[in-house]
Amino acid sequence: MERYPTPSNWPANHRAALCISFDVDGVYGERNYRDPSDTYWLSQTEYDRAGVERSLRIMADFDLQATYCWVGQVAVDDPDTLRRAAAEGHEIALHTWDHRYLHTMSEVEQRDDFLRTREALERIMGHAPTGHKTGGWRYNEATHRIAQELGLEWIMDIPNGDLPSLEQPDPLLPPLVNLPPSWLWDDYNWYVDNIASPNQVANAWQDDLDQLREDGGLMSLTLHPFVTGRPGPARGLARFIDYAVSLGDIWIAPAGQIARWWRERAIG
Repeated sequence: MERYPTPSNWPANHRAALCISFDVDGVYGERNYRDPSDTYWLSQTEYDRAGVERSLRIMADFDLQATYCWVGQVAVDDPDTLRRAAAEGHEIALHTWDHRYLHTMSEVEQRDDFLRTREALERIMGHAPTGHKTGGWRYNEATHRIAQELGLEWIMDIPNGDLPSLEQPDPLLPPLVNLPPSWLWDDYNWYVDNIASPNQVANAWQDDLDQLREDGGLMSLTLHPFVTGRPGPARGLARFIDYAVSLGDIWIAPAGQIARWWRERAIG
């Protein structure tokens, strides 16, 4: 027998929440960390735009909104794709300027990275992002304090539980809502670091969602268009989303919407 939390953590008696996020790294995620001679892997990132387009079609098929965490340089390289995602109602968030790891930077360099990325995304889509995901989840004590200073509302960095948490590195500033990620919900770990089949991935995520549905938790997927945007993995994602929708009590929403709900519930 299913055991449900009482009361529900989520609006309208939903039993769990699901955030589908895509990290639009372009060529930069691999270029920064692989040897220049590794043309095999570097070439794979050229699929990123096609993967974004396929992901947009999947989300449209289900009439759902995702969160696209966009590297600033990728947005400048191809502003039309970002505009399309924003025009179709998807949330756009910061994902660093060129996917260099923030924990290797000074505080001044990190702040410049935030500002440069925010300015580029705002200029292209016409409004400022409200959330941030650190590239590779490599942050340090300065990263989230800077996010606070810039008035951001949410991060998706700290895998500290099954529910959002309020993070307040500067006690004088409003807290950030952290939506916890997981390496188990990152497609890169399944399809790149380990070669899994789309059915294996979809089944694993269904098991996690079933448990979170029982516990009243949050699932925050981290997907990469050049990975899950490919044909087989895209079909696996569609099967997983179809399963989540069929349950009838999973709140599927962008990160910002989930964060605002949690903040209002936590602090009014």
